[in-house]
Amino acid sequence: MDLPPTLLATTTFVLHKVGVGSRRTIGARLADETGLTLWEFAVLATLADFGAAAQREVGGRLGLDPSDMVRLMDGLMDEGLAERDRDPADRRRYRISLTPAGRDVLDRALAVIERVERETLAPLTTEERKQLHELVAKVFTN
Repeated sequence: MDLPPTLLATTTFVLHKVGVGSRRTIGARLADETGLTLWEFAVLATLADFGAAAQREVGGRLGLDPSDMVRLMDGLMDEGLAERDRDPADRRRYRISLTPAGRDVLDRALAVIERVERETLAPLTTEERKQLHELVAKVFTN
């Protein structure tokens, strides 16, 4: 790709291009190696990090529309990667949680993502990768 110097000098444009390329590669590799989509991975990661929660809470953390969340959860439950049960704190509510099979596929997905990141960031040293992550996280959380 032969981008104009003006675009290459625009940090947010370059970040976007790196992000889009990485997202495509991660999405393709996740599908091939684990059968997951990026959003399914995101739901499993959220359940692993925060524990069992109401479906609405998980969707809210990820900024997902409730109808999209229903579709994602139906697929994850059909695959045995997540399960729905009554919330012991409020029997009127259901919560979703990660199954052991879900944890296994999440671990495999994390290994896929680690490989893609290592390949994508190969021009950087370990210290530069750490610094890049810190800087991008700072911009993201601000």
